[in-house]
Amino acid sequence: MSKVAIAKCHQYELELVKNQITKTLDLLGGLENLIPKDAKVFIKMNCLGPFPPFMAITTNPVFVKAVIQLVKTRTENIIIGDNPALKDLLHVMKKNGIYDAIADENVTIFNGKNQMQISNPQAKIYNLFEVSQEMMDVDVLINLPKMKTHSLTYVSLAQKNFFGTIYGLSKGSWHVKASNPLQFGEALNDLYGAILKTMAGKKIIHILDGIVGLEGDGPSTAGHPKIAEVIMASEDAISLDRIAIEIMHLDYTRAFINHIAVERGFGEGNLKKIELLGEPLSAFSDLKFAPPGNSISQFGLKILKIKPLRNFVLEHPVIDHQKCLKCGECTRICPPKAMTIQPGKFPALKMTLCIRCWCCAEVCPQNAIKKSKRPWPGRLVLKGRL
Repeated sequence: MSKVAIAKCHQYELELVKNQITKTLDLLGGLENLIPKDAKVFIKMNCLGPFPPFMAITTNPVFVKAVIQLVKTRTENIIIGDNPALKDLLHVMKKNGIYDAIADENVTIFNGKNQMQISNPQAKIYNLFEVSQEMMDVDVLINLPKMKTHSLTYVSLAQKNFFGTIYGLSKGSWHVKASNPLQFGEALNDLYGAILKTMAGKKIIHILDGIVGLEGDGPSTAGHPKIAEVIMASEDAISLDRIAIEIMHLDYTRAFINHIAVERGFGEGNLKKIELLGEPLSAFSDLKFAPPGNSISQFGLKILKIKPLRNFVLEHPVIDHQKCLKCGECTRICPPKAMTIQPGKFPALKMTLCIRCWCCAEVCPQNAIKKSKRPWPGRLVLKGRL
């Protein structure tokens, strides 16, 4: 039976966070059983972009420092990192406070540029992936996701955080290859299967930072911080995500990536077969995350396989000229190059190329990219279904 450990934590105070993380890990068998002595450990953060901690977009620096200090009781051989979409990792870590928080911890910050190919022979769409070698070439992989909603994938939790094993702008190409949400969900699960295969016989530990999460149109600046006061840990990303969705009081039927993972046998999604340790779900009965706007149901996901329907039924990105800095970050990340910019002008969108991945909104530093109103055919055809 899969196990998910839950602890309450009301603020980012180092000793408190360490104590509460320790509680969850003790419930899973303790650090001495999870991390072999002198093991090589990679700590994979969520460093989406150069956003300050109060925005709750990236793993909090106090949370990262707490995990490092706990891991150091077992080993000094620690590497930390992530693959931000656009910016250099050091720049991102300085902006989100992690660099200063861990400056005295004497751990290695990786560069991510050394790639290795991993495979998933049972893949549904893609069986080969180029990922950062330093993340895989370890004895223990510790995953530190943030508790967030997501405009494309509904939630961004433990499993989704592994998309960051793919280096920088290379992530954008996967949005083109898997250009509708269901395809992207299958591709993410192809990647996750390849990671599980590569890490077979080794340890993967997931420790979720949900002290302050992100709700609404996450996973970036369009979302809003949400006090949740929760830390979760598990060796099963799928079970952890399933329980997190319950704690967030979101609609599990829309968490299609988790559904695909369960169907493939990557983890447990049946609440009756997941052993909860520590705090009960009832401890979070008053917690309610706002979902992403117009999230997509299973029905909607299926009809969106028909590409020409997108422009008729779905929202599209709209540039807020009052907030836009004309920095061009949205055009750099846009996988199908639907967003373009001319010197001194605002970005422009070619709707027929737009695949609605919302990468543009994800990297915008100003929250200047909004969703348009849903076209009337979409409101009519998808009424009550999306």
